[in-house]
Amino acid sequence: MSKKMILLLSIIFVGLIIWGFRVYSVNAGVAKTYEIQSFKIGDTIKLDHAELKVIDFQYGEENNKNGDKSLPVKVAMEVMNTSNKDISVQRLIETKLAYGIDYYQTMEGEFEADQLKKLSPNTTTQITLIYYVDPKYNDKSAKLYFDQSLYKKQVIDQYHHGKRYGIAVDL
Repeated sequence: MSKKMILLLSIIFVGLIIWGFRVYSVNAGVAKTYEIQSFKIGDTIKLDHAELKVIDFQYGEENNKNGDKSLPVKVAMEVMNTSNKDISVQRLIETKLAYGIDYYQTMEGEFEADQLKKLSPNTTTQITLIYYVDPKYNDKSAKLYFDQSLYKKQVIDQYHHGKRYGIAVDL
């Protein structure tokens, strides 16, 4: 082997070591496991500045509009501001209803949007969301996933322990 070839291979080898170290150092602090804490209907869920409780879950009658079938699913929640200042819990209306890998989101339901944007201390409000799902999910178990911005402190704490964290309610 010539000296040029040895020099070239040495440079490539050193480059691979530097690249490998860089990849390792970038990924060293990334959460490697997932933890979804599951609750049941009626359980109290502690958020950063509020407490949440899913109080009801029920299927409606199948709709057939223009040949498009859907099944309304109603989820009722109660949220209470546990802090001593006004908070926003409007992200609750972005809650995902999931059946395995299929999930649904909605902006439909019964809630006071202004109150969700500025929930006063020690105030409780009710939120009812109506999802329109595929009729094949009638009477099937589902999960309700909440936006992580509602419990950011818990997400960050778990991240520092190497975990990605989420909260869900088994329905």
